[in-house]
This record gives sequence, structure tokens and C-alpha cells, in this order.
Amino acid sequence: MNADASINEILIVGVGGFFGAIARYQTLSFIASPLVTLCVNVIGSFLLAIIMYDTEYIGVVTSRMRMILGIGFLGSYTTFSTFAVETSQMATLTAALNIVANVGLTLVAVFLGRAFIIYLSRRRH
Repeated sequence: MNADASINEILIVGVGGFFGAIARYQTLSFIASPLVTLCVNVIGSFLLAIIMYDTEYIGVVTSRMRMILGIGFLGSYTTFSTFAVETSQMATLTAALNIVANVGLTLVAVFLGRAFIIYLSRRRH
């Protein structure tokens, strides 16, 4: 990879990250609790699954789109670190429920995103 391509890719990811961070910040204005972290992580997991599995099954999402949307936007929009900090500040039972909810629901979201793309790919044929 040449230096120009690398700088272009960094800028593409940065633009996506800029907008993802703004979207996450705006989401905080609607819901101010650990539920915000759960919501953005579940939504982000679903959308990332669509972006990543599109490559395998449909092929509409380009590598540049994956960089700006998957790495940049969704990388900034979702947050594992906030989930970890919020969980550490909860009572034990609440923390356990938060862990189960975040891990379980984000995995379900990935499976649903994948199923959605497989469904769309079958409809195309």
C-alpha cells in the first residue's frame, strides 16, 4: 500500500468516525442511562453485520464503504469501554444482567443482520 492510499484510507475512516461520534453524542440526549450503551451496541452490531455479510452474500458494499461505515462510523458509534465502565459501577446483580443483555443482544443483532443479508441475497436470485 502506498502512502497516498494509506492517508486516503485514514481520512475515510476519520470522516466516518467523526459522524459516528456525533451520532452517539446525539443519542445520549434522548436516553441518559446505561440503556443508551445497550441501544447503540445492539444497533451497531446489527448494522455492522449487514455491512460485513453483504460482502460475502450480495456485494453491494464496497471496501471504502466498509471503511467509512463499519470501521469509522460504527466504530465510533458503538462503545465497549463505556459498557465496561458502566457495568463496573453497578451492583452485582444489575451488572450481571447488563453483561448478559449487552453480550446476548449484540450477538442476536449480528445473527439477525446476517439472516437479513442472506434473505436479501436469496431474493435477488
